[in-house]
Amino acid sequence: MFRNAVILMAALWLGACSTVGSDTPLFAAADTVGAPVLRPGLWAAPSRGCRFSSKADAAKWPDCANGVVVGASRLVGGRRDASGAFTEVLPFSLAAGDPPVMQIETPPGHDLRGPRFVYVGVRPLASDEVGEIVKARIWLALCAPPVVAGAPAPRPPKLPAGVIPSKDKSYCITRNKLALRSMVRTSEGWAFQGTQDDYGLVAFWVRDEPR
Repeated sequence: MFRNAVILMAALWLGACSTVGSDTPLFAAADTVGAPVLRPGLWAAPSRGCRFSSKADAAKWPDCANGVVVGASRLVGGRRDASGAFTEVLPFSLAAGDPPVMQIETPPGHDLRGPRFVYVGVRPLASDEVGEIVKARIWLALCAPPVVAGAPAPRPPKLPAGVIPSKDKSYCITRNKLALRSMVRTSEGWAFQGTQDDYGLVAFWVRDEPR
């Protein structure tokens, strides 16, 4: 599931098991002070083995390219309209820290079973001449390792204090920023193990304006 989802648009797929989320925002404007900035424009976060031309019109990119338009405080991606333009808009903020954490607000009514806010780790890999991020590792914060098809289910880890499973154990809720950051760091190890089942992606800036 994760290999073919846009991690930056993870809020659209809260059916994904073991997401760590919150019902109210954990990060405020003060938490973004000193955080790096994602260069605005068209980004891609291709799944492993995805073939596409970054020079092509983004409307012609395959879904596996995981295209998203990054603004100062919103992401535009996900579903496309008849013209091929992205239609899903999600507010976000990027909290400073090691690693920085992206807080994404999910659209109203998307999935009543899931949390209102989800979290994505962002590990900068390259910056431009003004210091804005142009390449980064991205991964969804989880409270358990992802289940790999054909492999035994991993043993659930002990959750940090303040991280509580939902009643159906399909996701976790926290109101504690320190607990969330702990799960983000742990999830990075789960996301990037060097296998074809890695759910973490490497996102990179493509150009200023989609065309």
